[in-house]
Amino acid sequence: MKKIILFYLGLLLLPVFQSCEEEEDVVTPRPYNATWVDNATLKFTPAIEDLKAFEYYVEAGANGSEYWNTTDVDFNVTLELGDATASEISKIDIYAFAEETDGENFTYLGGEQGKLYETISNPSDTFVLSFSKDKLEELFKNDFSANHNGQVATNDIFEFKWVITGKDGSIVDSRVDCFGFNCTYGIGTNVIDVAPPIWEGTFNYEWIAATANATIYGRVTVGQTGTMTFTLQPGFFTVYDVSHLTADYYYGSGGTLTYDYESGLVEIEGRYAQKWDIVDVSGPTLTIDFSYQYSAGYDEYGTFTLTRTDGQDWPSNIYTN
Repeated sequence: MKKIILFYLGLLLLPVFQSCEEEEDVVTPRPYNATWVDNATLKFTPAIEDLKAFEYYVEAGANGSEYWNTTDVDFNVTLELGDATASEISKIDIYAFAEETDGENFTYLGGEQGKLYETISNPSDTFVLSFSKDKLEELFKNDFSANHNGQVATNDIFEFKWVITGKDGSIVDSRVDCFGFNCTYGIGTNVIDVAPPIWEGTFNYEWIAATANATIYGRVTVGQTGTMTFTLQPGFFTVYDVSHLTADYYYGSGGTLTYDYESGLVEIEGRYAQKWDIVDVSGPTLTIDFSYQYSAGYDEYGTFTLTRTDGQDWPSNIYTN
């Protein structure tokens, strides 16, 4: 009987406990109002496609020189602020840091604050920022190790961080608030092996021999003179565009010449399977036997000379296969 009474007493009390639980207030967090600070960052895009670093040229050959070819690299910088606009920003300070390499040792220069590289006041949504080797050299010349002699070395790496200051007084400092890779940008140096532009220029040709059919069909004569222009292709150091590969021979054409500076090998490519055989190299003058696709069938052969006009001699190892 006692157990039955306790059972019914439990049933009577159960709704009381449930109602207490149901009447407790649910606490919800206050809504967060996002500002430009939450999304602020900079995005860098090379102003010239594929030019993302300084360039240092090393010329081939025993007498080849070494030199800085590109010491300024421009970037289009986008100021990303989420739903905010650049009108809300008063300035952007760009700070530089450097990492120098000495054998297997790496030294980070610039401390925690970095060195002020540039200030952009009242920035627009996009702007151009130029990274200058000479400017960085001036900033860090007293920090570099002794073997740098106060100069930037080709294995130095530079890192850039920024402080964005809003007109509301808010600040985003990527030097201290940096997570991931969207709060820093780096630039180094590409060391590029190049060949001197041996073939660059306009040179004189003269036909010194031609078969009868070469004279008829090729419309050239012994003693005929003219010029051939060689232009180094942009972005290449061994490939040249040629105004006419076979000294104005009628069944010739313009084309390309590829030159291997180390070996001296010359190869040409154009219409009609034009072919050179360099038979003599004498100071500023090459002697070249010419043939093309129909030479064997029609007995069209000839020889012309190609003489430099810049006072230099041709490399003595120049040859064709």
